[in-house]
Amino acid sequence: MRYSLAARCWPTAARYCPVLLAAAIGTGAFTSRLSAQAATGTYIIRGGTVVPVVGAKIPNGSVVIAGGKIQSVGANVQAPQGATVIDATGLFVYPGMIDSGTELGLTEIGSVPGSTDTREIGDFNPQDVALSAVNAHSELIPVTRVNGVTTVITSAAGALMSGSAALIDLWGWTTDQMAITPRVAQVMSYPSSGAGGRGGGFGARPQGDASETASRQVRAMRDFFADARAYADVKAKLATGGSAPNAPRVNQAMESLVPAIRGEMPIIFDVNTIDQIRGVLALADSFKLKVILRGPRDAWRLADTLAARGIPVIVGPTTQVPGTDDPYDAIYAQPGALVKAGVKIAFQTSGASGVRDLPYNAALATGYGLDMDEAMKALTINPAQIFGVADRYGSLEPGKVANVIVTTGNPLDVRSNVKYLFIRGEQVPLTDRHTKLYEQFRARPRP
Repeated sequence: MRYSLAARCWPTAARYCPVLLAAAIGTGAFTSRLSAQAATGTYIIRGGTVVPVVGAKIPNGSVVIAGGKIQSVGANVQAPQGATVIDATGLFVYPGMIDSGTELGLTEIGSVPGSTDTREIGDFNPQDVALSAVNAHSELIPVTRVNGVTTVITSAAGALMSGSAALIDLWGWTTDQMAITPRVAQVMSYPSSGAGGRGGGFGARPQGDASETASRQVRAMRDFFADARAYADVKAKLATGGSAPNAPRVNQAMESLVPAIRGEMPIIFDVNTIDQIRGVLALADSFKLKVILRGPRDAWRLADTLAARGIPVIVGPTTQVPGTDDPYDAIYAQPGALVKAGVKIAFQTSGASGVRDLPYNAALATGYGLDMDEAMKALTINPAQIFGVADRYGSLEPGKVANVIVTTGNPLDVRSNVKYLFIRGEQVPLTDRHTKLYEQFRARPRP
């Protein structure tokens, strides 16, 4: 596969492009917001059942949106002068949903021209920044958001260290406009001697004995962390005016790991098995890492341990087929078992074309023990808390970013439809490739 970042540079600068992009994001060049993205109006959504997620439902409630944020929520809210009124009588108002693991924007469906930027060459690429490869005009983005998913984590995966994931809203002309947190977490896969897959799938290409291959990769990962810790120590010493005679030159890979080594940035570990989970916990203890487990099929077996350590788990996709030796309901019942043990969970779809099905992944788990309210939290406030943006996202509360959906019913019900959609306070049209093709062929000339 070609280099995803270099392909977006002038040929003469391709060699240096990843470094420049990482440096630009690190200095905040990519974190600025283009305030003129679109005019955000003033709206009042009234008459519907408001579901704040963090509190009780409000029958016949109202939500006021102005300046891109939620201004007020309640049963007796007055409409601001000049506000556009959205009549939600008989409808339901929810916060936009968040998918905690996707490749959205990094790949396209086969029938649409586009690049595939889901994997970089090599196993150690912590300096790669997924946001720089996101196609803001992907056909899959509007298909996703019209089903109520307004925010996603998107990242490359599959390498030992795949670089940083981005937390983005699904609205904007450029990735800069979409970005909430351009580098929200490092993404890594813990080696496995078993079968392949997104969760540490290195058993698919073993060199010699699979177990020895995995052990060698674990040692390599530990050595990389040790080097990064030494690099961070020297960097800290120099920052306080100390001297380091043999100080290394700037190393972008090590620079990218410094926030994770300091515990300032979480690391998403794609894992499957108990052995992988235990390996991640040992790494976390050795290097004082803040970890998030993503996709573990066997997390339920260690639920009490994960709850005691406060380690969140991103579950799913629940639409997978259970493993050969697993109980038939292991995948579907795991979210409920984790929540009952006290583990904070969120959901992922892991791909790109299926992100619109996020609510149905959660719905499947509700049939196997997950409480419906907890399922909704796992799609909204929980991921916001896990990724450090709960002060701005994840619920319908005054002061938060106005990512709001108005639906005909519970979003987890496949029969529900989104009637109105707001992202950052802007009413987003409910059009996508599907609706455009429908209108195009409905208007075809009659015989």
